[in-house]
Amino acid sequence: MSYINFNNAGSSYLTEKTQKIVKDFFDYENIVGGYNAENLFKNKLNEFYFNASKLINCDPKEISFLQNSTYAWNFFLNSIHFRKDDNVVILDNEYGSNLIGILNKKINHKISKINTNGQVCFEDLKSKIDKKTKIVFACHIASQCGDVIEIEKIGKLLKKINENIIFVVDACQSIGQVNIDVKKQKFDVLVGSGRKYLRGPRGTGLLYVNKNIKTKISPFILDIKNCLVKKGKIFIKKNSPLFEVFEYSPALKLGLSNAIADVNKIGIKKIEEKIKKLSIFFLKEMKSFSQLVFHENSKLNIGINTFSIKGINSCLIYDYLLKNKILTSISNSQTSMPYFEKKKINSVIRVSFHYYNKFEEVKKLKKCLIDLIKK
Repeated sequence: MSYINFNNAGSSYLTEKTQKIVKDFFDYENIVGGYNAENLFKNKLNEFYFNASKLINCDPKEISFLQNSTYAWNFFLNSIHFRKDDNVVILDNEYGSNLIGILNKKINHKISKINTNGQVCFEDLKSKIDKKTKIVFACHIASQCGDVIEIEKIGKLLKKINENIIFVVDACQSIGQVNIDVKKQKFDVLVGSGRKYLRGPRGTGLLYVNKNIKTKISPFILDIKNCLVKKGKIFIKKNSPLFEVFEYSPALKLGLSNAIADVNKIGIKKIEEKIKKLSIFFLKEMKSFSQLVFHENSKLNIGINTFSIKGINSCLIYDYLLKNKILTSISNSQTSMPYFEKKKINSVIRVSFHYYNKFEEVKKLKKCLIDLIKK
């Protein structure tokens, strides 16, 4: 019996085709050699940029392939020069690793509030922005609770306040789950994970950087992939992805490219509709249990749902579901310190659906939770 994957916000299942593409390329490398295989698949590898740009509506040259979203996020952050009195603004649902990156660089930062409905307090956000604000960071969909913020409204507000402020969006939980249009939503930078709702392999991520802000960037890692050295001076190659390096995994890049092509083929609207139906069904099935406490705005009906059970530790819930071959995850203060401090809770169970999940699987989850509560 296979496992039911309700941890798609952590790592979704790959399609058989994506698995085969990755495996076949690794096998091919062992026949013709790694660099030769890469060269022979050059056109297929370049399709990644077109597939990704189609998904989020940008120029293919604005896309870089990276090994994961945390690396992409920090790669960009460390490529920005900060003066001593510069500051950044984050929201209080910021992902833990992103906050660590800011703290590690000792950047002056301000935290703007998310209200009880999971939405941005725009007056508070405006009050946090000043003449020294360099970047505003936002998680499109919060990893720890599934709140969906009004990302387009933030983007338009920032351009109205000061068009020089860089708007950086963590889209790890939204790309592949909901529609993203970086031009319409006024993103300057987008970070995306391959292994979550895109259904790509682990070890993949992407970075979109608007070509209009590239003059503000000095990549902190440069190598022969994107540079030339002449007479002791570095010259950036004109059409090379700015945030990529020479060594990477072509097999994983091909896998992610195929996964994104699948999303484009199915249609993000269909994917979003199926995910919402599963979340609505889940909430209806569970609403009769007074012991369950939900921790996000249920009206949003996104793929991520978090809950706790009164009197039962999250680790016990997770372990019980795992024994019954149901994959979930635990969100705790490490995933978002400001959020859990505000909520005054230690941890929650996260259940995250994808379009390949079935309503019968949700019923099995319900039965397992009933059995656990009765124990």
